Amino acid sequence: MKCLNCDTEFEGNFCPECGQSAKTGRFTMKFILQNLTTAILGRDGGVWFTLKNLFSRPGAMIVEILSGKRKKYFSPFPMLFFALTLYILVTSATTGFMLQEAFSQSDTVFTEESEEIDSQSIEVYHLLKNTVFFFINHYTLCFLLTLPLFVIAARACYGRDNRKKYYWAEYIITIVYALVIVVLFRCLTKLTYLFDHDLALSLGFTLAPLVMIVACTACSRKMLGFSIAKTAWRSFLLVLLYSLMLFGLLLIGAILFALIVLNGKGDINIQLG
Repeated sequence: MKCLNCDTEFEGNFCPECGQSAKTGRFTMKFILQNLTTAILGRDGGVWFTLKNLFSRPGAMIVEILSGKRKKYFSPFPMLFFALTLYILVTSATTGFMLQEAFSQSDTVFTEESEEIDSQSIEVYHLLKNTVFFFINHYTLCFLLTLPLFVIAARACYGRDNRKKYYWAEYIITIVYALVIVVLFRCLTKLTYLFDHDLALSLGFTLAPLVMIVACTACSRKMLGFSIAKTAWRSFLLVLLYSLMLFGLLLIGAILFALIVLNGKGDINIQLG
């Protein structure tokens, strides 16, 4: 028979050139359902199997993946995209209410006291508000763009010996799986908002950094060979360094915005020297 993928003539169940199955045929609904079920529930590379190990034995799972035992686990970036897709679906039903409640009181203040507040403060407030809206509405993009900051912070905080032992890409794998835990936690806080507004806001703003520290600790402890306490301390430094770098980038962006946009409109006067 002839392989449908590379046109190689062969005998047997698989093409010796590209490895495609000889039984490859047209797409049917049965084929799609089988593949979808296997991708989600299958033991070899299934989402559910990977999630179960990610929450029950994350450190051991990461060590197995880095040592080459990867077939039975869902790949890290598809796993992150799956979690982000779930986050987008949950966010679409809750974000508008959360943002409206978060900004309603401050909008009222700026409306009622607009005569007492200078135009620069109002402009900065609206810039902050639009930045938050952009981050929420483009969370996937912002999350992926800041991923290098996580990796740089991890390389800096997890010790010189581990920097020599592991490649940059191996740090990325560990951080990505940790971020999956964080994204799923954010999904939980979004769902909680539908039932208890105060609890959801408390979980989202108070526990989010702690969840990041716990996730990084759980995923990297066995890889690094540290004790739980030492790994948690290094993970705390990681999150702190990441936050400082992110704040620095946002501050630079705000300064550039003020220099280019606001100054161009004549809203502020900047004197140098």
